[in-house]
Amino acid sequence: MKLGLRFLVPFFCLVGFLTAGPVAHADTFDFEASVPSFGWTGGGILTAVADPNIAGAFDITSVSGYLGPNIISLLPCTTYDPNNPCGSAGPNSFFYINLLYPDGAPPLGIQALGSIGLDLGNGLEGVFFASSSHQVSLITNLPHDNGRLGSFSIVPEPSSFILLGTGLLGVADIVRRLRG
Repeated sequence: MKLGLRFLVPFFCLVGFLTAGPVAHADTFDFEASVPSFGWTGGGILTAVADPNIAGAFDITSVSGYLGPNIISLLPCTTYDPNNPCGSAGPNSFFYINLLYPDGAPPLGIQALGSIGLDLGNGLEGVFFASSSHQVSLITNLPHDNGRLGSFSIVPEPSSFILLGTGLLGVADIVRRLRG
């Protein structure tokens, strides 16, 4: 039985998607986030580059979007070193490293982040972090803020869905032709 290109193209599209992992490229990542106790939801885009010294990690270089309030900018952290975190300027200081682990950060297995410092405007700073209890939290420089449960996740890019959909449609077409 000769299947030729009708089989190979969708097969390689499907295999390409499955082997590419959750993130197809290293420079921009769409994200979604929420902090229910504040009533904040939002999302945006992170710009990041692969960290040359930390396997599986990306150095976040900028962020745009909103989380209830607009995200003004990334808090500056040029070291990207988990052993040497940056400190917030607020009165109740917190630490952040601005690292992204899109495939999960060993040893915790947390999807998406190490900790990311955000300038939320009006003097409000915050940091999303993955705790040892496998929860994502947001802590701000508001007085007596010890952290609030939240969510932060990387959204697969649309081209990955298109690649998967094309592969699945092709495989479905082949199965239909083989049956009929």
